[in-house]
Amino acid sequence: MVEPELRGLVGMGFINHGRQPDNGLDCWGFVMEVFKRYGIILPDFQVSAFDYETIDELAHKVIGFNSWREISKPVDADVPLVALMRIHPMLITHAGVFVGKNRIIHMTKHAGAIISKITRLQSRITGYYRYVESN
Repeated sequence: MVEPELRGLVGMGFINHGRQPDNGLDCWGFVMEVFKRYGIILPDFQVSAFDYETIDELAHKVIGFNSWREISKPVDADVPLVALMRIHPMLITHAGVFVGKNRIIHMTKHAGAIISKITRLQSRITGYYRYVESN
């Protein structure tokens, strides 16, 4: 069973720079949409989904902001959390959302939005983060 906040997300299409659910989303646009469904508005970072070095630099910079808190061992009560991942071996290049029950929902270029078990992505996950400041 899919939680009400997640209904209609699985299978949503990928588009670079996507910020409109009806047209498609990139991975950060998708993270923003998931958080919005939980009532949380995240800041936007307009960067190409294929500009891996800039994504990595931005991720490291944003992690240092006071508006983000790292959660070392997420539990269901922590939902939602941003999960940062290394798809490229050395760079943080991807983001998804921890949605509890050992799952992350995220956007892929080829399959669109999918739900994956954390155990499948564990070796790529660099950290889980709670957004604590709302603008």
